Amino acid sequence: MSSPLDAVRTLHNAFRLDIFQIDDLALKTARTGGDFIVVFDRLHIIGEILDYHAKGEEAAVFPAVDNVAPLVAKAYLMDHRELDTMVSGLESMRNISDPLTTARATAVLGSHLRIHLDKEDAHLYPILRERTSNAEQAAIAGQMSKKVPAEKFPTMIQWLFPLLDLKDQTVITKVWMTAMPPQVFEGIKPLIQKATPNSWIELTQKIPQLLQK
Repeated sequence: MSSPLDAVRTLHNAFRLDIFQIDDLALKTARTGGDFIVVFDRLHIIGEILDYHAKGEEAAVFPAVDNVAPLVAKAYLMDHRELDTMVSGLESMRNISDPLTTARATAVLGSHLRIHLDKEDAHLYPILRERTSNAEQAAIAGQMSKKVPAEKFPTMIQWLFPLLDLKDQTVITKVWMTAMPPQVFEGIKPLIQKATPNSWIELTQKIPQLLQK
């Protein structure tokens, strides 16, 4: 059975692919002595979106987990603080010309992030799916989405959808259609279309309501 929390899994998949691509680019750039500006620009974007995602989990997911499985969320909160430190450290390297250190720090961030996301998908979110109602899960997903500032939603959509396959694009679009007020979703629908130039037609076939006015 589908859950509003499936939207979180799609975000996790996007984080995994993006940090893999960034780490690969950082390694290649260090080897060739190239300019790291693209690496740092991509790290800045993923860092921002990770921050919104972490704030959403800390405001909605972790308290809900504490209610049904006390003490479980604490370790994940520790992961978040470590990720904060890593992202801040990489931001501070932008003006330091040290390709090897930057590539190593990017690799460590990628490793820690992937392990953290894998643990959440294998442990934390299954607990919520098993021990909370669909309505409670919808409320959690709604609270999480509110941690993305309205003015940053276009940036998140532009980042997110190209990193997703059609299945995940369909999942998160359906969750947003259900969770958001109709007028709010109508405002972001053109942004989704712009971010999916190669899959928009297929997406509308999966979700015909996208073509409705």
